Amino acid sequence: MSIRINVDPANPGQFFACCGLLELADRLSGSARGYFSPSGEEFVIDSAEGPKDGMAEVLRTELSSCSIQSTLTEAGTNSLRKLLNQKKSSRTPEDETEKQRLSELWERERICLSKPFDLWIDWWSDTRSGGSRFKTWAGKQLVIDIVRGMQAGIRGNHWKSVPTANWLCQAVSDGSLPLYFDSDIGRQSASLDVGFSTDALEMRSGTRPMVELAAFAGLQRFRPLPAESTETFSYFQWTEPLPPMLAALACSGYLPRVSVRPFEFRLLYRTKYLKGFLPAEPKGG
Repeated sequence: MSIRINVDPANPGQFFACCGLLELADRLSGSARGYFSPSGEEFVIDSAEGPKDGMAEVLRTELSSCSIQSTLTEAGTNSLRKLLNQKKSSRTPEDETEKQRLSELWERERICLSKPFDLWIDWWSDTRSGGSRFKTWAGKQLVIDIVRGMQAGIRGNHWKSVPTANWLCQAVSDGSLPLYFDSDIGRQSASLDVGFSTDALEMRSGTRPMVELAAFAGLQRFRPLPAESTETFSYFQWTEPLPPMLAALACSGYLPRVSVRPFEFRLLYRTKYLKGFLPAEPKGG
């Protein structure tokens, strides 16, 4: 079984989406290996086990239909959403107490992609190894709302006709808020480029939900390597078939015997608190 996906090597969102798809494919088959082509423009996932025919469609179908849950209950999430958007002057002392309680749970929130993946995701809370630096949402935004919106984007019947190779290129225009891992979107949101903040005016172009959702999953295991600048990071395309555990090391440049191709990218502050990924450049020219 092989899955072949076209990728822009200079788009960090697409890179980490490939990492996420490798992680998810391995959880389906138990034996997935992934690598980038010599040109860096194709990502290949091989597996000796799992469905021999239609593995790509099985992966997409499971990802689009699996339950996405938060450690906050549905009732807790709905209550918190309401309290966050309620004017402080209209909140009762009981409301304030409940908001404080839910906010403390929110700070420790974990998201689960349920069976068949059983993947718990909480990298934005990881201050020890730096995962928290890649949190792109803030304020009143609930990440589970964003992630579920991206999942809905790959659920439509039209996706059945999208070639696997084009998964990371397929855009939708359903108004869902992206995570801004896709550097093409992040670049469009730069206020300095357009003269005003597109976020403040809620102006959104089409999003590529497979990029956003798969990258969200990929960042749990795969992390960029911090560069000298606090807002600059490196990732490494590896060119040998590796399982997720070793691929995560290669991604950060920690497998010296594996051939890699390094890239460097920066984070964009879309507002004071909201971030996005900017396009990467090959290191060394």
